[in-house]
Amino acid sequence: MQNGKLLEYGLRNFTKIEMPSVLDAIYQDAAALIKQEQPKVVVLERPVHFKNANSVLALVGAYSMVTLAALHCGVALDAVRPSELKRQTGKGNADKETVALDVAMRFCLDFDSVAIPVLYKVNDRKGKYKAGDLKERLYDPADAIALCWAYHQKIKGAE
Repeated sequence: MQNGKLLEYGLRNFTKIEMPSVLDAIYQDAAALIKQEQPKVVVLERPVHFKNANSVLALVGAYSMVTLAALHCGVALDAVRPSELKRQTGKGNADKETVALDVAMRFCLDFDSVAIPVLYKVNDRKGKYKAGDLKERLYDPADAIALCWAYHQKIKGAE
C-alpha cells in the first residue's frame, strides 16, 4: 500500500512445510520479498490471543521470522493491534467476514480474492455436504490488506 492505495497483494502457502523448517522458509521468503519491494516499513499484526498451543507456535514463529528478516534488511518495523485493524471497518469487534467485506468494498476487490473459499473435495457419506460445497474461507489476504490500511490511517492521524 502506498498513500492509501493498494498496489498488490497475495497469499503465501507454507502449509506443506513441517516445523521447524517452515520457520526458515518464512524467513527466506520474507527477506527476499523485503529486498525486492524495498518498503520503508514492515507492519505486523501484534499477536494477542491464540486458539491453542499450535497457534502460538505458528503465529509467534511467523511473527518472529518476519521481524528478523526486516531487521536483517534494515527496514523499520511497526505493529498494529487487532482492535486497531478491526476499528477501520467502523466496528472494534468486527469478525473476519466483516473485515473482508469492508476490504473488498473499499478497494473494489472480488470478495473471493480476499476471503479465499476452501471447498470440500469429496462427498460426505451422510450427505451433509458434497464436493464443491464451501467448507471455510481463508481471510489472510483481507487481514493483511486491513492491516496495511489500519497502519496508513494510524500514521495519517499522527501527522
